[in-house]
Amino acid sequence: MSVRDMKGDPRVWEKLSWADMSGEEKELWGILGWRQDRWDDNDAPESADKAWRDLTSQEQSAAMRLGFTEGVWDGFEDE
Repeated sequence: MSVRDMKGDPRVWEKLSWADMSGEEKELWGILGWRQDRWDDNDAPESADKAWRDLTSQEQSAAMRLGFTEGVWDGFEDE
């Protein structure tokens, strides 16, 4: 499995444990500051509080590969 299609619904990611993700997904989330302990504890990294425009180009690229758009990223509240 590479990167799953969240079909515009970022809540898909909240339903997964770190172990459920592919290596590529873990790598992309890692670019955004997530690691297994953070993911499992829902301890969001700094990137989660940034507006899309404040993400680095590398973070934006990782987010896009995970299925986020600017509108989805800026409109999503992590639960």
